[in-house]
Amino acid sequence: MYIYHNSQNEKYRKPFGAVPTGSQVELSFEVWDGEVYEAFIRTWFDNQENYIPMEKRDNLYRGTVNIPDKKGLFWYYFVIRTNEGEFYYLNNDESLGGEGVLRRDNNMNSYQITVYDKNFHTPKWFRDSIMYQIFPDRFFHGTNTDYPKKREEYTVHEDWNERFTHNRHPYENGPACNDFYGGNLKGIEEKLPYLKELGISVIYLNPIFEAYSNHRYDTGNYKKIDMMLGTEEDFVSLTKKAKEMGINIILDGVFSHTGSDSIYFNKYGNYGDGGAYKDRNSEYRSWFQFKGDSNDYESWWGCTNLPNVNELSEGYLNYILRDEDAVIKKWLRLGAKGWRLDVADELPDEFIKILREEIKKTDEDAVIIGEVWEDASNKVSYSSLREYLTGDELDSVMNYPFKDAMIDFVLGNCNGTYFGKRLLKILENYPKEVSYSLMNIAGTHDTMRIKTVMGQQGDGTDRDMNSRWDIKLRGEDESRAIRKQMLFAFMQMTFVGVPCIYYGDEIGMEGVADPFNRKPYPWGEGNNDLYEFYKKLTGIRNESPALRTGDFTVVYSDDRVFAYTRELKNNRDIFGEETQGKNYLCIVNTDKWDREIQVENVFCGKTEFNEIFGDKKHTLTDNKLNIKIMSESVMLLEY
Repeated sequence: MYIYHNSQNEKYRKPFGAVPTGSQVELSFEVWDGEVYEAFIRTWFDNQENYIPMEKRDNLYRGTVNIPDKKGLFWYYFVIRTNEGEFYYLNNDESLGGEGVLRRDNNMNSYQITVYDKNFHTPKWFRDSIMYQIFPDRFFHGTNTDYPKKREEYTVHEDWNERFTHNRHPYENGPACNDFYGGNLKGIEEKLPYLKELGISVIYLNPIFEAYSNHRYDTGNYKKIDMMLGTEEDFVSLTKKAKEMGINIILDGVFSHTGSDSIYFNKYGNYGDGGAYKDRNSEYRSWFQFKGDSNDYESWWGCTNLPNVNELSEGYLNYILRDEDAVIKKWLRLGAKGWRLDVADELPDEFIKILREEIKKTDEDAVIIGEVWEDASNKVSYSSLREYLTGDELDSVMNYPFKDAMIDFVLGNCNGTYFGKRLLKILENYPKEVSYSLMNIAGTHDTMRIKTVMGQQGDGTDRDMNSRWDIKLRGEDESRAIRKQMLFAFMQMTFVGVPCIYYGDEIGMEGVADPFNRKPYPWGEGNNDLYEFYKKLTGIRNESPALRTGDFTVVYSDDRVFAYTRELKNNRDIFGEETQGKNYLCIVNTDKWDREIQVENVFCGKTEFNEIFGDKKHTLTDNKLNIKIMSESVMLLEY
């Protein structure tokens, strides 16, 4: 007996993917060479089990699931009774969705349906964007801007190309991260024309508020721009000039901890006599997690310079979220267009829900992005299933599963078929409002540079700190890494979601693990061919509705080749909005050999195809397209 169900094929599950509250889902499986006398859909939702009888139509068994008017994760599998006994059709062992497995034993490996609020929407402007992430101290030093050095023990590099210093923290164990290159807000403002030319419409800034370190994740004062970056007036000027050029600014919200050297904690007395550590009667004392009346406190992952906060304490909630001049509101009113939440899985669901409510009251079109490294639809943190994507928390998350899958495919660590399953799992589990708003990254301030990854030189941790600066690709190793980065960039710009470029990736900046992925941007240097390739891709995406909000369909995959379409069906995008534009067939060959493939598809009734990166034309015959694609290259066909 052969039984088949595919949760990613609308013949067997309709509609595809996550569904709104109060909707219906039709589930089916097919039977060959066997006799089924009874079948049920076994469901689990909100701690309640249910069995739904299925009806037979020819060799197809079908049942309809009524989705409750409540958000959450809905689970199902099939119970199939035959003359040979009872069988279970379950999700595959890797829980990737799609094709499942038939078993006699029930391991409870169910299929997931994410149920989200039917009124949930993400900002349309963000879905149409291309992002650029900037580590402010390392991007550009504004002309005629000399801001004061805050601490005597700081190292301020006069030479933009000088090596890092690796000072020990003067107060705590661990690195100080107290060397600076002088990048600032005015420098970013001066480079807005460069970013506009690159096709950027959103800038995501790593923290810009007062702090001890150069990365500024140890916040000293949430309501004050760090003096080495500029002033509040500089921030307003930046957001205003950016908006005039069609660019929005998103800020980094570090709300799970503060710095120990802060106006709130003040462990070292740099902020006078107040603060939770110095004064047990401080208004900030309830913010932190002290052990009784002692000054022993909980810190973020044991980093004593980062004391954890009680996010749900009334004083903290009011200061960060609720007050008229609360932190999130102040910077939105001064020009920011959204927040990226650092370590979102360290923040309670209730905190994020209040944050969303307050942000949307201030600017309903502001975007909220969470730092989540796993599948955010079913993320479990501190033994609790999180509720990020059901409609009252996040608009988007950093798409690390996409990044990891892309790296594995481009480097040959997984084949194209398995790669496609990993991508479809994201689209199946996430509401489409989220999928088309995902922050699709190649690298960030927390990961190795993508060019370095493509060069397969390791993360540098096997070398001493001083020699890690010198790890650099050369000759054919560098050429190969750039070719592979181009493959990654192509898929990043043509996949579902919002592509994000980490500053300098577009010119081939290199760097192993933190902090060597945060070197100063080498203005006037870099790989121009790579830059032009990025600029070509961003230009195509910005002009192509299908690449931003068109339907995504995998049309071919094998060991080293992967192909997919981005289409407007009946001149409408995935959200049903009427729009005009071309459709695209995207092909990636990661093989070191040229490949010939045959793609079968109806292609919206089109029969003529034009290459975007070449001048060849191709013709569809009997719904089949024969294509030859060069080794380690991409092909974009317009139709």
